[in-house]
Amino acid sequence: MKRVKPRVLRRPSIRYATLTACCAGCVALPVFWFSSRSYDSPGDLLMVCSVLLALCWLVFRIGRARVEIHDGGLLLVGTLGRDWIPWGAYLMVDTEGGLTVRARGERSYAVAAFGGSLIEEMLAARGRSGTVRAAEAIRAASRDMSAEARRDREVVSRRWEVIPADLLLLQVVVALALTLSGTVPG
Repeated sequence: MKRVKPRVLRRPSIRYATLTACCAGCVALPVFWFSSRSYDSPGDLLMVCSVLLALCWLVFRIGRARVEIHDGGLLLVGTLGRDWIPWGAYLMVDTEGGLTVRARGERSYAVAAFGGSLIEEMLAARGRSGTVRAAEAIRAASRDMSAEARRDREVVSRRWEVIPADLLLLQVVVALALTLSGTVPG
């Protein structure tokens, strides 16, 4: 059976805001570092730059939220973890107050990429809601699945998933250790 590339659903606004915020943070770091005065302590500069990088990490984590429609089910990627809902466990999708996927065992999964908002409600009233379009895409994919894809009923959830951006958090610990040890004067 040929594997098909998953269809990725996300709000474009979150993606663009994340990209803009991360680029702004990466530009602000060297500007801040090189524009410091000679009487600014290196430890304070290191900690401020470290906090800016930690904020970039947080923004990156928020921006990775999405829904992937695979042959075998749905992959709900959130801020910290991910949930795999195979088609055999999928029951329905609801758009009231944001996108919520319901699975067997009365479990509900709120999708971070399509959370409820006033703007989304306004767009839904005009028939231009991204949440409603995402729900329709999920419903269409579930109708088109084969009986073989519906056999798996085991939902897999990972509450914390390590991604390469998590390495940015190490610099906070290193900066704090360097400052507290006196290696970098505070």
